[in-house]
Amino acid sequence: MAESLQIAFYIVSPIGAFLAVATAYYAIYRQTNPCVVVYYEPNPDTASLIDLVIRNIGTGTARDISFSDPPPILCWGIGKPDNNESKQIDHRIPFLAPGKELRFNAGQYGGLKDRVKDGISVSSHYTFRTPLRSCKKGTDSSMLDVNYMQNAGTKNSAAQDLFDALKGRNHTVFIKMNQSLASISKSLSELTGKRDDA
Repeated sequence: MAESLQIAFYIVSPIGAFLAVATAYYAIYRQTNPCVVVYYEPNPDTASLIDLVIRNIGTGTARDISFSDPPPILCWGIGKPDNNESKQIDHRIPFLAPGKELRFNAGQYGGLKDRVKDGISVSSHYTFRTPLRSCKKGTDSSMLDVNYMQNAGTKNSAAQDLFDALKGRNHTVFIKMNQSLASISKSLSELTGKRDDA
């Protein structure tokens, strides 16, 4: 009986040790695995613009990122496309750290809707390093679609509105203040001119 328990221990012990090492490796491997997503979202500053966002939501660094179908950008037109001239991201992205994103000006709703129709499936291909420093290839799929933005709100950010107000592009109290300050400055210049003459 003691011999059979000892033999069972010699068999179970290495299997248990192997499972512990495999579980630890898998946990570390999951921490070095990138996940690249590609999507369109409204520009946070300018109401009618849409950005193409390429984001690494994983925990590892993605390298040499390429796309199965190059995502369209610079597609202009709000209600309908202005022209058929648009561009695509057809180059490799050398490096995208975890939690980081790249933003490209994708255009406006009408121009993008004409190009992507009911959506384009895009696969992101990249390489990454495993915990043992070997190089592996990864692929993530995303769906590029703008249909959800059809009835989205169209307001600018507060920063953009303030910038436009200071530049005089919209009619706000800042224009009246600038005019008042210009009038006061002119009056003071006239007063100092009269005083210097006297």
